[in-house]
Amino acid sequence: VSTQSTGYSVSNVSSGRAAEQQHAPVDEDEGLRGVVLIQGTADDLLSLHKVQNDVFELRFSDSGVTVDMLHLLDDVVQDKRIVRLIFEDCEIEDWDMFADILEQCTSISHLGFHGSSVGDEGAIRISRLLSTCDHISSLDLVQCRVGCSGVAALGVALMQNTSLKSLNLSKNSFKTKGATLFFRALKGGNSTLQYLNLSSTCCGATEVVMMLCALLLRNPPLSHLNLNNTGLKDNSLTLLAESLVHNSHLSSLCLSDNLLGDGSAHEVAVTLADKNRLQHIDLSCNRMTAKGLYVLIQSSTVHGRVTRLDLTGNNLTARQQKELVRVSEDLALVGTVVL
Repeated sequence: VSTQSTGYSVSNVSSGRAAEQQHAPVDEDEGLRGVVLIQGTADDLLSLHKVQNDVFELRFSDSGVTVDMLHLLDDVVQDKRIVRLIFEDCEIEDWDMFADILEQCTSISHLGFHGSSVGDEGAIRISRLLSTCDHISSLDLVQCRVGCSGVAALGVALMQNTSLKSLNLSKNSFKTKGATLFFRALKGGNSTLQYLNLSSTCCGATEVVMMLCALLLRNPPLSHLNLNNTGLKDNSLTLLAESLVHNSHLSSLCLSDNLLGDGSAHEVAVTLADKNRLQHIDLSCNRMTAKGLYVLIQSSTVHGRVTRLDLTGNNLTARQQKELVRVSEDLALVGTVVL
């Protein structure tokens, strides 16, 4: 991937993260279009500090972020405006020092740690930061080894935080206890979270879904929810559907790559008949048959607010798929229903 920097170039790398990112877009300042990549040396940061330009995105890739580098980073963020600060596959040596630096850098709105060794220690320290700062709106913790205590701490922090709009926790190892504590905390607070990605976690477990439903019943500002590959089954989907009956905020729901059958198809169809705002629904790669998918297609035409219904990768023969495509065409749903 070719990258550009604002008056400074370090190297070209490929991020390979697009498939797992789901967060609120960060507005790019017209005067800050540069991306600077740092690959593991303090000299890179020292050189950047000498450059006069501000930086839109500062990205560390595959490096150990030592105390010496944190001191240099502190100098850089005090001297320059940085909007996005990203650490990919990195290890930060001193989390307390790192959090202190971020607390002073109020220009940062997106903080990313994709694939880095954050763990519970880092997640807890980031949680404390979120409890006191009001400038970070997007947080990426994909595949960061966050466990039960880390995710629970994030939930507590979000009880009072009103700046974070997007949180990506996919591919983390927290168990059902941690996920339950996370949702319990959110339910009891005033979180303004709008985008939440929990794909490839334990969040399809029944006890976790029950806490998630309790949150959704409060009609929080959450508009995008990703539960891809969480082990969701029909009984859990029934609970989830019931919690969305009068939800007026959730517009995008990803339930792909789960264990959902025709019973879930019926529940989603019933949900679409209620007074909610669902527009984008991803049910791809589940266990639904032609019978269940037909019900879904029919329901999406009755309730015209649905603009995308992804049904690819379910249990269809070639003949059944062709027939359902014809039904979609007859109902003028080409481009809305994807088979």
